[in-house]
Amino acid sequence: MPDTTYDIPHTVLAVDIGGTRFRVALFDGEGRRLVVSEGDTSHSGGRKWMLERVRERARALLEQTGYRVGGCGISFGGPVDFQRQRVTSIHSPGWKNFSFAKWVGTNLNLPCLLDNDANAGALGEFRYGAGRGTESLVYVTLSTGVGAGLILNGKTHRGKDGLAGELGHIPISDSGITCSCGAAGCLESLCSGRAIAERAKALGWLPSHGSTYGHAMACPYSGEQSEGITAKEIMQAASEGDTTAARVVSEAARWLARGLLTVVRILNPDKIVLGGGLTLAGQVLLAPLQQCLAELASPTIGYSTAIVVAELGTYSSLYGAAALALDLMKLQPLTRLPRQ
Repeated sequence: MPDTTYDIPHTVLAVDIGGTRFRVALFDGEGRRLVVSEGDTSHSGGRKWMLERVRERARALLEQTGYRVGGCGISFGGPVDFQRQRVTSIHSPGWKNFSFAKWVGTNLNLPCLLDNDANAGALGEFRYGAGRGTESLVYVTLSTGVGAGLILNGKTHRGKDGLAGELGHIPISDSGITCSCGAAGCLESLCSGRAIAERAKALGWLPSHGSTYGHAMACPYSGEQSEGITAKEIMQAASEGDTTAARVVSEAARWLARGLLTVVRILNPDKIVLGGGLTLAGQVLLAPLQQCLAELASPTIGYSTAIVVAELGTYSSLYGAAALALDLMKLQPLTRLPRQ
């Protein structure tokens, strides 16, 4: 009889599917990233295209390494039914009510745990990033949209309907601007990457023709060119002294400050961690945000909640996916494996 022992393999597969990028990676039991494979997300490709990419990259990692992999964690950029481990919808065809964890079990032969990208980002920063040593943390993702994940008393808080942390969909204004959720005046419709681009378009701003409203309107192709405006271009222009771009960023920062102060007033966490692509702009966004937080602060209600940038950068949710897989492995029955 071969010598055997009860053991649990400590290497896990982590998958992060976002609106812009997707990543498939291997992590060790301490949450250290071993190897990662990533690419651009195709919205038109939908579920079929994405699943093919995940399957081929995951199998390549599993076959090319000598690691024994015990589980899979997934961070998904869209609403997730955590109890049923289903994706409820995403801005890409084919995902509604899809049993993603079950698909992983069938196609990769791994147990799987799935959560949305904001919750995963919160867990990643809590375990391995800016939230280490805290008991409560709110992770706010600032990207195409605005979302949040909550860690309260050391555990992910999802709420009765799994809606806790929908910071971007708090109705904060009577502006009438329609949000991606279909409601009007949501925070996301005022300070997300998409909102920043739309605001710049409304002001007639163009990256190639200066930033003044009159100049942009004088360009015969201004309408066509403005369709391609991105938040990244606006942030860059603001950093170079473009007054209209700076105005757009300042307006977005003020709305974001209102949202963050709401979080402080209701939850008063140890830290608020800002993640997502917009934070890559650095002080262009953070300086007006800090100024607005100071202006909106109450002289009689102080707070010590630290507002910081994610230590893991754009990889927060990927690390959170690894943490989900490691947590899942702790719940699995011990597996009898040959002693190596």
